[in-house]
Amino acid sequence: METELGTETARIIIQAKGEEQVVPLSGSAITLGRAPENQVILSDARASRQHIRIEPRPGGWRVVDVGSQNGTFRNGRRIRSAPLRPGDVLTIGSTRITFDVGPSGAAGPRSTTSEMTVTESPPEPDTVGGPVTDALGKRLQCVAEVTNALNANPDASDLLDRIIDAAVELTGSERGFLILSGKEGMEFAAARNIEQQDLSKPEFEVSWSIAIQVGTRGESVLAVNAAEDPRFSKLESVESLGLLSVLCVPVKGSGRITGVIYVDNRLHLGAFSPDDQAVLGILADQAGIALANRTLMNDLVSKRNEVEELNKKLQSEVERQGSELSRIKSAMTPGGDDPYVGYRALLGGSARMDELRHLLQKVSATDFPVLVQGESGTGKELVARCIHANSGRQKEPFISINCAAIPETLLESELFGHTRGAFTGADRAKQGLFEAADGGTLFLDEVSEMSPAMQSRLLRVLQEGEVRPVGGKEPIQVDVRVVAASNRDLAGMVSTGEFREDLYYRLRVLPVTVPPLRERREDIPDLMTHFFRKHVTPEAPPKVDPEALDVLCSYAWPGNVRELENEVKRLSVLAGPVVVRTSISRNILEAGEMLVGKDSDFEDLNGLIEAIETREIRKALGKAKGNKTKAASLLGITRFTLQRKLDKYGVSFD
Repeated sequence: METELGTETARIIIQAKGEEQVVPLSGSAITLGRAPENQVILSDARASRQHIRIEPRPGGWRVVDVGSQNGTFRNGRRIRSAPLRPGDVLTIGSTRITFDVGPSGAAGPRSTTSEMTVTESPPEPDTVGGPVTDALGKRLQCVAEVTNALNANPDASDLLDRIIDAAVELTGSERGFLILSGKEGMEFAAARNIEQQDLSKPEFEVSWSIAIQVGTRGESVLAVNAAEDPRFSKLESVESLGLLSVLCVPVKGSGRITGVIYVDNRLHLGAFSPDDQAVLGILADQAGIALANRTLMNDLVSKRNEVEELNKKLQSEVERQGSELSRIKSAMTPGGDDPYVGYRALLGGSARMDELRHLLQKVSATDFPVLVQGESGTGKELVARCIHANSGRQKEPFISINCAAIPETLLESELFGHTRGAFTGADRAKQGLFEAADGGTLFLDEVSEMSPAMQSRLLRVLQEGEVRPVGGKEPIQVDVRVVAASNRDLAGMVSTGEFREDLYYRLRVLPVTVPPLRERREDIPDLMTHFFRKHVTPEAPPKVDPEALDVLCSYAWPGNVRELENEVKRLSVLAGPVVVRTSISRNILEAGEMLVGKDSDFEDLNGLIEAIETREIRKALGKAKGNKTKAASLLGITRFTLQRKLDKYGVSFD
């Protein structure tokens, strides 16, 4: 935004045909033009009857073109309204008007008459030459400068504002808008005024009918007087907004219309000329290129980030597979210290675990596919390893893969391999996991997360016993036992069409269900001892106080054995040599309090209900930071019901 100067000693110096006139600016507006009612009368043939108004503004002076036919130029650039600075030269035809500040009379003796006669030949058409043509050339030079700036940094945060600021300056408009096509129609991207300030609520400031017409047809619109233009006079937006001069041009990029640049002037008729239309059209074309470049850069950055993320996942899986292959190479001989042999890795002496071990003995003796199902954290991969270690394939590889952790675009290559040049980046052939597990067992964890396309390919392998690498022409015979696992209800997914029915029955030849920890609570002491020895010291694991053990055994363990192991890790750091009740995690303690036994502190059901409701209300208020409406929503009750219970139980929250 340009700075305006003080009004104390301002004056204008008018020069024409060797004559000079000094007009002091005393603090009130003056008009200049050929009509006798102007304070300063110009006899220049190119001047309009009322050409410009020079008016005081807070902090300085401003020149306003009041609808002249041949235009007003400040320092060679056509303007509609602009602040005045010392040394600024206004050109009207062949008349020069210099704005000056300084001590009174410093300019020397000059004529003080308020009328000047400028004799000159009649004006020639703009197309022949003269100031207008020169100004157009300067404006085109300005477009070139703006274009260079936009293309130099298409990702600049102020790119959109710079486009509209340039549009306003080049056309001398009052306001400018950049409206781009979005997913839900045309949306404002920038809205600026002549002071280079943002406009609030721009959607109520323009004629949407004109903007949509230009954005749809791709043809620019120039309205000298929109209110009386037969094309627009019947539009409600034109009438309600009081629009006079409107110029709207399409913005094109990548071979399509991407939006419009819309400028207007609500004060003057005929504020825009065909030259303005041509210049703004050139700017719009360059803006379209800059916006297309920015979109392309954003897409490239997004794709690069996506590739980097996929590379990280792939690298993680490669490292895991490397560790797995290393473990296979150094696998212990059957019957040695391998915990999977003899199902010793399946800890617990409960009836449910005895049933599981008995079932696995029968399953391991065959080569049929196995479907292991159970909740998350129950140990499905451990069961798969036990099946392999006690089968006739125990000396061959056991390879596992989490189907949910690998993107679909990479999963096919991971499972079936690929040939060199099969896709971009495949600079060498790669063996798939089915080939790597030939003769052994392949464990497909979270098989329920496979896409329909991958389900179809897996079914083909199970049916024909052969794989075809990506990009390969010849199938490869493989001898692999497949053990699949899922924590989801595959039968339910089959009924809803999310999982192939034929694949489901191919995998579920031998179904195995791993029981959740809450159904074998009697195994918790043995599991805790095992985990303490594993993570603390094998010789002297911490003791568990009987009261603490009661709490741990009464907890539902939604995360199953994995959650129990994590709790043991925590206790090994925080509990000390003896695990007492107070050292247990708060969420386990609070959940355990709901299970009241014969030694309960409550004499009747009403007391128990009051205790539970009071505790849950306090928890909800804590999470909601005292907000009763949010707390009621967390509890699934109305705010009125919550307030009634607060009063009933005398609960307060600070």
